[in-house]
Amino acid sequence: MNNLPIFPLKSIVLPGGLFPLRIFERRYLDMVRDSIKNESCFCIALVKTESKDKYIDDVYPIASLVKIIDWNQLEDGLLGITVEGMNLVDIESSKLNENNLLKGNIRNIEPEREYMIPEKYRLLSKFYKKIHPGIKNFIDYKKERYSDASWVGYRLTECLPLDLSTKATLIASNDAIERLEKIHEIIHKLYREELKVL
Repeated sequence: MNNLPIFPLKSIVLPGGLFPLRIFERRYLDMVRDSIKNESCFCIALVKTESKDKYIDDVYPIASLVKIIDWNQLEDGLLGITVEGMNLVDIESSKLNENNLLKGNIRNIEPEREYMIPEKYRLLSKFYKKIHPGIKNFIDYKKERYSDASWVGYRLTECLPLDLSTKATLIASNDAIERLEKIHEIIHKLYREELKVL
């Protein structure tokens, strides 16, 4: 896929996730209009470096291909859209176009195989199930798959308060169990007390 629009953000939606966005910059309004009109996808990528003096053009290479599944005019006049994470992609090269919209050459990454979540990590499923009601207005999912290792790992990667490089490392891991092990360590550090009551 060549010349695909890339939306740099400090949040991400991964395969199976749903993510509401508020769009107000002209370049992104145009991107969304074209995406709706052509029923085409774009990428959401985590910001790697940013500068006050220029548009963001440096993003982590493993990104998420998304499609718009809903849109509406918000009360404040902004455009609201909901995107669904389709699959992970590798941004092989990217640059800003004449409208300062980042575009790139993208390679699809094979979807991870579905693994039954090992007993050791069942606690992570319970943890996500407990926090989901409080976060679903910010990031949600299309269909629950609490016994699937990839799905649980993706959902927790989306919502945990992690620095962007840690999120990027989790996303780039091509092993669902390895990702869960890293998340398992993180959650036991951040939410030790909360885990005791699960």
